[in-house]
Amino acid sequence: MIDRQLADFLEGAVGLHVGTRNDQLEPNGARGVAAAVDADGSHLTVYVARVAAERLLPDLESNGQVTVSFARPVDDRACQVKGAFVSAREATEDERPRVAAHWERFVANLEQIGIARASHAAWVTWPCLAIRVRPTALFEQTPRPGTGGPLA
Repeated sequence: MIDRQLADFLEGAVGLHVGTRNDQLEPNGARGVAAAVDADGSHLTVYVARVAAERLLPDLESNGQVTVSFARPVDDRACQVKGAFVSAREATEDERPRVAAHWERFVANLEQIGIARASHAAWVTWPCLAIRVRPTALFEQTPRPGTGGPLA
């Protein structure tokens, strides 16, 4: 479902937000740290700091619905991936360099628009939970004509 061009964006200098909801339809969310798209585009792994991910897990395990928003600060390009929760596991030390590199690209992008590194230096980015998602719908969220429409 996710083509290579979109995967490059999702894995690039973007900020992530993971949204869930409980059985009473109350929203919940947390900042994501990084994302990785499977080579065939069929699944997405979102890395969320463990301290933040723990409050998402009951929602994910209860109803399996998740949305991940991606936005690049320097040009406001954005998209949303809606999907089905597949699994969650502790991220491995082998994944840590990938997560750190994604976070660094995002931080560098923030600096380009004048947001100092010190303003988010205390944000926890490790250890992470790796949340596997099967995308079911992709939406354009960049502010322009067509916003909200499907990407695929």
